[in-house]
Amino acid sequence: MADAPATTDVVVLGAGMSGLAMAIGLKRAGCDDFVVVEQSAGLGGTWWDNRYPGAHVDVPAPLYSFSFAPNPHWSRRFAAAPEIQAYMERCAERFGVRAHLRLGTRIVAARFDADAGRWAIETADATGRATLHARFFVCSTGPLSQPRWPAIVGLADFTGLKLHSARWDPKAIAPGMRVGVIGTGSTASQLVPPLARDAQRLHVFQRTANWVLPRLDRRYTALDRALARLPPYAWLVRRFWYHFLEWTRRGFDEGTLARKNMLHLAERHLRTQVSDEALRAKLRPNYPLGCKRIIYSNDFYPALGRPNVELVTDAVERVTPAGIVTADGRERPLDALVCATGFDTVHLLSSLEITGRDGRTLREAWADGPRAYRGVAVAGFPNLFLLLGPNTGTGHTSTLLYIEPQVRHAIACMRALRERGARWLDVRADAMAAYDAALQARLAHSVWSACRSWYRMEGGRIVALWPGFTREYVRSLARPDPRDYEFA
Repeated sequence: MADAPATTDVVVLGAGMSGLAMAIGLKRAGCDDFVVVEQSAGLGGTWWDNRYPGAHVDVPAPLYSFSFAPNPHWSRRFAAAPEIQAYMERCAERFGVRAHLRLGTRIVAARFDADAGRWAIETADATGRATLHARFFVCSTGPLSQPRWPAIVGLADFTGLKLHSARWDPKAIAPGMRVGVIGTGSTASQLVPPLARDAQRLHVFQRTANWVLPRLDRRYTALDRALARLPPYAWLVRRFWYHFLEWTRRGFDEGTLARKNMLHLAERHLRTQVSDEALRAKLRPNYPLGCKRIIYSNDFYPALGRPNVELVTDAVERVTPAGIVTADGRERPLDALVCATGFDTVHLLSSLEITGRDGRTLREAWADGPRAYRGVAVAGFPNLFLLLGPNTGTGHTSTLLYIEPQVRHAIACMRALRERGARWLDVRADAMAAYDAALQARLAHSVWSACRSWYRMEGGRIVALWPGFTREYVRSLARPDPRDYEFA
């Protein structure tokens, strides 16, 4: 890691997948004047933070690598977290990004100076505070970076071991402990099986059952890895999975063949893996498939059927110093409590004070929920670009397919600014409002509006997901529309 200069052309917040993609994109575009600021001690973002046992990506690994950097080293189709983090390390080394990383450093505030056309970005590390001045500020919003703890009475009073899945201590939970897991979403489906093997007693507290489909996983052989080194073969495998996952997106639309097949597969999976009729009834969802994120797992259901595991569907009433009390009045004593309760995807960048050209903060602009033009630009905040911003998440495929076009769009905007000799560019407020209105109108009639989930706010506004197919989003970012931007 090199010391960052006080003035640079681009500051990138975060060294997760999106921040790494931005850094590599700048390098490939011929820009070396940038700094990547990361609060953790290493790069990886989600894959640095999430070290719980069983952590893996839930899309096929051939699609979870950059299009310009295929990875022939995957050991299996659904890669584990350490493998993904190692892949990121290799990419950083290969593309010369490592010298631009400023690790162990937080960005605490950023203010735009319209006269100078530059951002003043305040940072903090172990040695104190400093200010970076940059023409462009790129924020990876990190939708899966802010752990959400459950709002349960007495949680702070628990005297045993208390962990969030995204802040895991690998030495904390020992074999033979009595463990409680709150949550049965995607993270819990990965975490529960290894915990079930070692726990004396495991209580899994479920608020809502989830749709679970088989994970089409397998271990890659030496032949697979040899073939993956051949560009035509790697391209074909990647295209196959791209089109397969786009087909599963059709499963979110009522009346499609894909949906009928997925519903049939989910029911067969449940019946095949859960023989106990009472347990099966508890695990059958009561909301439309796709409304919440689908779980892909081959070992979650069997883990719940183990004799030392209990699925608890009575509501959690409170946490005591020694365990959890449910609505039926029963207290279950625990040595460890694991909260697999996901992330805050609504209050994006809430820990930063980002101030735009009119003195308005991003927190004020997003008081009614985060919104952005095509997920990458916010009116009133010139020369600011978001990666994985509002409504750019996907419920069916790899986020990298959305990150790469966002990076290209941001770099194209930077290039357009330089070519015009302008100080800054800002998306027009009317363009952003029209885009957001059309987007929310589509989402209002989608399956994601049919239940509560981390995709949406309490008032019903869906802030996380893109409603269409990948190709549509990629085309929308192909080149900046000068009519939608204001240049100064």
